[in-house]
Amino acid sequence: MAQKMGRPPKAETSRNKSLNLRLTEEEAKDIQYCAEKLEISRTDAIMKGIRMVKAQLDEK
Repeated sequence: MAQKMGRPPKAETSRNKSLNLRLTEEEAKDIQYCAEKLEISRTDAIMKGIRMVKAQLDEK
């Protein structure tokens, strides 16, 4: 059997769930700005933001 081809995942686990979002132009620009400043992908910038919000919620 042939070995699977494709780009390997960056993290330990692969991202196999998909989520579609509808954004305003300003929201999309904000995400792009954050990603560029942090030198990470837009997905990673969004995930970083989610982790920050979760940490704030866990403090309460």
